[in-house]
Amino acid sequence: MNILTADQFVAGLMSALALKNRKHFVLNDSELDEKFEHAFEDLVANEEALGVIPNFTFYTDPLHGDSVALRETLLAAREKELISINNPTFHTFDIKLDDSRAQQYLEKVPFLKTFLNDIVDRYFADSSLKLA
Repeated sequence: MNILTADQFVAGLMSALALKNRKHFVLNDSELDEKFEHAFEDLVANEEALGVIPNFTFYTDPLHGDSVALRETLLAAREKELISINNPTFHTFDIKLDDSRAQQYLEKVPFLKTFLNDIVDRYFADSSLKLA
């Protein structure tokens, strides 16, 4: 089993999104947090089959509707120039990865690319997520 960090998980998801040309997002309120929480729940449900143990959680606080761990991970992704956050409330963000760099990240993530693509299609492609 490999330990999976929040940074690796988010980099993998952002890479899968970039390769599907889904790079600009407009989100309502805590929508981003909820999508990542659901993606994390799927990861936990499949951790044995994927051979990973996550050392993080994207628990969404029911009172505030956000995940502190996700916010910190997105800020780290911004520092690594994976994304740009267009406002302080995380309502819009752009993925900055080109296809080559996205592919490089996916090759380094210690779990299946198919799983990431499924997560992207399940949680980041529905009608409630507005692609700008």
